[in-house]
Amino acid sequence: MVLRKNNLLMNSLKRDREIVRKLPRTWPAFFEVHGRLLDIQRKAIPVILEGKNVLLSSPTASGKTEAVCAPLVERNIDINSPWTILYICPTRALVNDLYERLYTPLSSLDLRLLRKTGDHSGGRYGIPHVLITTPESFDSIMCRGRNNRYIHTLARVKAVVLDEIHLLYGTQRGEQVRWLIERLKRLKIYASRLRRSYSNEIQIVGLSATISEPEKIIHDFMWEGEHILSEGKREITVLNDYMEPVHRALLKYIKEHLINSEKILVFCNRRKRVDILASHVRKELDKYDYKVVAHHGSLSKRVREDAEEAIKKNDRIVAFATSTLELGIDIGDIDLIVLDGPAPDLAALLQRLGRGNRRTGQIRVITCADSMSDALIHEAMMEAVKNDYMTSHHTGSNYSVLFQQIASYIFQSPTRSRKRSTVEDFLISNLSAETAKSIIDSMIDEEDLIEDEEGLRLGDYWQDMTEYGKIHSNIDFSFGYNVIDEYTGEKIATGVRCVQGKGLKTGGELLQIRNFKDYNIEVKKVKDEMLARGEWSYASERIFKNSSQAGAIRKYLGIDDNIWPVVKKSHLVYIFHLGGAVRQTIIEGLARMSRPENRPVRSNQFYFALSQVSNKKPEWINDIQSASFELYMNREISWFEGKLCRPKLNSKLPCNIRCEEVKEWLNFESEILSIKESLWEENIGKTVRGVCLILSETKD
Repeated sequence: MVLRKNNLLMNSLKRDREIVRKLPRTWPAFFEVHGRLLDIQRKAIPVILEGKNVLLSSPTASGKTEAVCAPLVERNIDINSPWTILYICPTRALVNDLYERLYTPLSSLDLRLLRKTGDHSGGRYGIPHVLITTPESFDSIMCRGRNNRYIHTLARVKAVVLDEIHLLYGTQRGEQVRWLIERLKRLKIYASRLRRSYSNEIQIVGLSATISEPEKIIHDFMWEGEHILSEGKREITVLNDYMEPVHRALLKYIKEHLINSEKILVFCNRRKRVDILASHVRKELDKYDYKVVAHHGSLSKRVREDAEEAIKKNDRIVAFATSTLELGIDIGDIDLIVLDGPAPDLAALLQRLGRGNRRTGQIRVITCADSMSDALIHEAMMEAVKNDYMTSHHTGSNYSVLFQQIASYIFQSPTRSRKRSTVEDFLISNLSAETAKSIIDSMIDEEDLIEDEEGLRLGDYWQDMTEYGKIHSNIDFSFGYNVIDEYTGEKIATGVRCVQGKGLKTGGELLQIRNFKDYNIEVKKVKDEMLARGEWSYASERIFKNSSQAGAIRKYLGIDDNIWPVVKKSHLVYIFHLGGAVRQTIIEGLARMSRPENRPVRSNQFYFALSQVSNKKPEWINDIQSASFELYMNREISWFEGKLCRPKLNSKLPCNIRCEEVKEWLNFESEILSIKESLWEENIGKTVRGVCLILSETKD
């Protein structure tokens, strides 16, 4: 065993020395302080140096950023003419974090680093060597990136890096990035014709800690590429023997470990939950010299950045956060992860666990739940992660993004118009000619585009969207109030609505409402909780949950995909399809086609409940006619789009395209077959029955 370890060590040392020779400029800047390479760096650097498209899968904090940036810089640093590596991040916070991490090594190489987001303009300093941005700002640069010498800022892009690519795949923002890369290729071809760019090639690198179907991501973003996987895995240690509400578990843990100073990160699934918990425990934890901060997407940039800085600097701190701290933002070493309820899916759970103690090979976690059903889902998902089980990430098309991309592509033109043939040629790079024509025609019919002798130009709707940069976004806008400090005028939060009562606890602070003015709620901080009592909510984008939780339960029970356990309870028959929200939608759709009395009394991603005596399949499920269901779906397309959380702009798509998109998201053929072939089993084991009875308490 010792000899084998020594041989492995010698082999890795030999490979490191070979790689060092290939990185004569960037090794000192990126790696010399560490002395050795990590596994993903050892595997990825030689392939990236060859110029190949690459998808990297590696745990959080395993060195992916350096594994990508060092070889990409090395490949281009000797080029005498301007060149750029374009780095796309899903959030502004991650852009800022990467900017801080890359500034020192790139400055030591005398390379220019810029960031461009809604918070940072990027300045006007010519063509940067590395440009970090978001999908929306990438879109903005494409439209507004011409400089005084008529050389577009992005014409010299040599490589595109897609960070946290799992958050892009299958989403509207991911579809936007796909089309933007196509536009970037066309921009480079145009610049090459004008002899302002000398290569049309773009190397694409994607990276993530959580990828379940790499081949699909490679197809969508790279067309072809190599998947490089690092098997590094940290041990997960769950500290609690049984689950209880988070405030109780957290206070108990801190009281038992007062001698220690720890950074504790608590993940919640809702922004208001972050506010309430932070407010609830702040006074209690103050007695133990623990600082409490809150972090979520509706808090202002200043409040979020203050929280991030506090987590870095304080050794005794509890941070409550939503998914905003799932990503690789540098907040120091977190000693304990606390999960307030089950994560929405397995990818999110992996990201949350990955934030834990990066100094060692062990992740310390406390799982918390307010109900037995949440505790059960928690346990099933943790087991899935420990056993490397990942459910497939089924997605569909995002056709409404084409409206935005067509408008943005026209807006990109110096004349703010394009020939119809140019727009059609752009679309058929990834679409059928028929679909491309249909979508352009629908935009003209809706007067979103105007066609005249000059070609296509923007109608009033998209012309209005050019103000404040809204033309560059595919996120459905939800409006709400701003929360403003009445004395300083500083913004505390945005998107607050449905306010009742005399106070708020936004960001965990006790705030008394002083005045409503336009779209602002003016508040002052108070110490008396009675003065901050009230009800509020946040405007939010609808998010469709995948089948991770249901799939984890099925795996936990060890039952085949075609087995649907049946349990009778309180005059209802519960059928556990365990197929997630997609199967739930199809089942509800089938029931709606039938008589009203056949519709499920209750339904969610795990089960549906019928008020019938028999446990046999009813006719509306046993005799499914795919053609009839498809006709019904066409008639009720708005209902199906609502269930699938499709964007508002879908209503402007031609009906046949709307139906095609819904069918894809429903995984129509496969799900119909699964429902037809399902075996409803009432004679199930005691364990399965017990789990089903607990799950029957879950709501929609």
